[in-house]
Amino acid sequence: MSFDTNPPRIAIYGVGQYGAMIARLAAAKGWPIVAAFNRSGPKVGQDLGRVAGLSRDLGIVVQDCEAGDYDRLDADIGVVTHRDLLRANMDAYRRLMNAGLNIACHGVQSYLPHSNDPDAAREIEALALRNGVTFTGCGIWDMSRIWSGILTAGPCTDLQSIHISSLTDPQGQANSLQQIKQYCISDTVETFHAKGIDQNAAALAKKTIPEMVLRALGYTIIESTATIEPVVYDVPVKTWYVPEGEFEAGLCVGVRFLCKTTTEEGVIGTGRVEQRMFLPGDVEHMYWEVEGTPRNRTRVERLDSAHATAGCLFNRIPDIIAARPGIVPVYELGPLRSTAKRWRSVSA
Repeated sequence: MSFDTNPPRIAIYGVGQYGAMIARLAAAKGWPIVAAFNRSGPKVGQDLGRVAGLSRDLGIVVQDCEAGDYDRLDADIGVVTHRDLLRANMDAYRRLMNAGLNIACHGVQSYLPHSNDPDAAREIEALALRNGVTFTGCGIWDMSRIWSGILTAGPCTDLQSIHISSLTDPQGQANSLQQIKQYCISDTVETFHAKGIDQNAAALAKKTIPEMVLRALGYTIIESTATIEPVVYDVPVKTWYVPEGEFEAGLCVGVRFLCKTTTEEGVIGTGRVEQRMFLPGDVEHMYWEVEGTPRNRTRVERLDSAHATAGCLFNRIPDIIAARPGIVPVYELGPLRSTAKRWRSVSA
């Protein structure tokens, strides 16, 4: 298919923050949106353009995902921004892939399904192969946590270990206090443990970050593990989420993920990933360190994480449509390419 003359046709499943951003990007590029689905609620029955924050209609009415019409979906790909867990998204995968659509999924477990939920992965793989379509998990990890690691290791002729460290401000990715409370931000440490955040399946998917880079480099994985711990400050931290303008000292202000991947070849992958409220002087960043010959370090400062997430997801659409059937991780698709010149805005 030539996307220069026939741009990708998109169905959006989940019209939250990122589904709305994908809709705006597609509308700006002139990529056809053929359908939009959302869980029941006030968005259902409205025009997608209004729901997505545009000042015009797009002529696509948001359908209830449970009662939507999937039999006549004339689309190339379904963009799923519904939930993080594979099992929670399985109805979406079944509906869209059985309708002949490729899948681009924003959920964190979708980057490496076989490591995160082997049983769900087997069903996804079978669905994809039976329908001749591709399933890929993608988003900001594509560039900042997967391909940046692969490229950092690129010059090495010898490799001992790789390490990722990242710091993300939840306030840049969430629209409400309810959203950041998924990690018990503003709750007590006791509440953090009582809610089982240290066993959160979606959060534990971060164990696959060094694993994916090592897989891309050809290493044989033995095991990937992760632990989750609360981050607490002994000083108040400023926030716009509450009228007081700050969270008091001693409360949970974020989470820290520590992960490790071992390989048969002896090369180790480790990670320290923090999502916490920022203190003065903090800068959102991500860096990879590679111990080998030569030693390398790559730092990525993510100045706008929400738009970077949507941009990565959006720009992968042509690659996913062109890929082989089955589950295809982003590290098999080559470095992410911008659509800025390949497809200019219809308003340009």
